[in-house]
Amino acid sequence: MSEVPHNHDVVALARTLVSIPSVNPVLADDPAIAGERRLAEYLAEYLRQRGFRIDFHEAIRGRPNLVATYGPSSPAHRLVIEAHLDTQGVHGMTVPPFEGVIADGRLYGRGACDMKGPMAAALVNFTPDVLAALNKAGVQLTFIAAVGEETGNLGAIELADAGIGGDEILVLEPTDLHVVHAHKGAFWFEVEVKGRAAHGSNPDKGLSAIQGMSRVIERLYQLTAAVPLRNDVLGTATVNVGIIRGGTSINIVPDRCVIEVDRRTLPGEDSEAILAEVRAYLADLVASGVLVQGSVRRIKEGVPFQTTAASPLVRRLSLALGDHGVAPVTEGAGWYSDAGPFSRTCRDVAVFGPGSIRQAHTADEYIDLDELIRGAAIMHSFLLHTARERT
Repeated sequence: MSEVPHNHDVVALARTLVSIPSVNPVLADDPAIAGERRLAEYLAEYLRQRGFRIDFHEAIRGRPNLVATYGPSSPAHRLVIEAHLDTQGVHGMTVPPFEGVIADGRLYGRGACDMKGPMAAALVNFTPDVLAALNKAGVQLTFIAAVGEETGNLGAIELADAGIGGDEILVLEPTDLHVVHAHKGAFWFEVEVKGRAAHGSNPDKGLSAIQGMSRVIERLYQLTAAVPLRNDVLGTATVNVGIIRGGTSINIVPDRCVIEVDRRTLPGEDSEAILAEVRAYLADLVASGVLVQGSVRRIKEGVPFQTTAASPLVRRLSLALGDHGVAPVTEGAGWYSDAGPFSRTCRDVAVFGPGSIRQAHTADEYIDLDELIRGAAIMHSFLLHTARERT
């Protein structure tokens, strides 16, 4: 019987991971804390010492994705566990970001919750007995640590585009120990409209791009509300106009306005069809003289995913939760993660981990130690259930 890792092991590992700065470079003012390389190299050595085969994929210079593999080269089953390397920035934090302070039953620091705590809960279980059980069952275990999740899932997209995946993938995120087996897609696009400038005292001589854009915004909400798709797990599609820019002076009719739109999509929606509806409405506004010109630009698309709650992956996670007295909760989510890109290369997908998404990115980011320890024990049971199922 494999022993559950000691409580101090997972806490010590989580503290070590927090102490290694890996702030997303886009979100870091200080080069000393920017970038994921330091953490990738630490994890590579940690896994190399445990017998993993190490491979780096560096599509973005200086920002390596780590792919570490253990087990048979021609496996009967391929299990992937994925975590992202980068964290949010540290501006405005009220706790030391990289000291791994422990107080009041919590581990504080940037990444403690999102997502070095969940990462530690998985890594601490890569012990000789667990790995031997998986290997004997013909299970190949791959651990992926990806760059750039916080600013567009860059590493996950790179790796999925390269065809890296498996039969199943468990994406680590703070989910309150809930099993997330579906989440919406994140489709971002920009709309730009042009009007005609005029003096503010004679607005009838111009065409206000902002006024025209107000009609576009209203139409976006109408179109989203009218989406016929409904999903039993994810609910309905949503839209948010998060950024608007327009005008040059209070006394000039604005000749240009730009919005950036966050459209949360459901499985089965077509992003090109969404853009086509917007383009058609812009053409109508131009034809009716409301605008001079209108265009749409795709910013990025993160595809949704949905794995049935009855899948073996979700079932084994639920069994592992029950092993430790935690009632299994399976659900969908509106937020986005690396699970989206990897749903293209993995048959079954789930997102899981200790910690609360409500603590991610906060000024006093922390993870409760009890939940971190419980998460590690659940991961231990999950890995052993995987081995037993294939034996």
